[in-house]
Amino acid sequence: MADVAVVRKRVKTAIEQARRDQAERRGRVSEATRAYDTFLDLTAIPVFKMFANILKSEGLHFEVMTPAGGVRLQSERQRDDRIEMELDTTADPPHPLVTITRVRGSRVVQSDRYLKSSLPLEQLGEDDVIEMLLEELRPWLV
Repeated sequence: MADVAVVRKRVKTAIEQARRDQAERRGRVSEATRAYDTFLDLTAIPVFKMFANILKSEGLHFEVMTPAGGVRLQSERQRDDRIEMELDTTADPPHPLVTITRVRGSRVVQSDRYLKSSLPLEQLGEDDVIEMLLEELRPWLV
């Protein structure tokens, strides 16, 4: 049987390590939130608005909504058809999560994907947002 003192010491070490890891994670989340807010304001929202204007000029009525911490391109005709982006703070490191919701008859299909998960948040740019929107809008463009 294991010695209680040895096991207790190992448990205390594990608790301390978990607390240190959690503090480091909170720091990473805070840093990523600041970077994401800048990305959202300077890159993602302007690109989403540009797409909404282009789609409207082509007869596809979409509007942009900016809930706190995110951006949404939503169909004006079918409110459940939308593409949303927000920061996924449960991921390590935190990264923009894109949620696509499509209505198919009476069925609602929802899928999630990360915006260029291979790139750090600080390196994401307009082209990454444009590429994602072009790919995800394809079913609505026909």
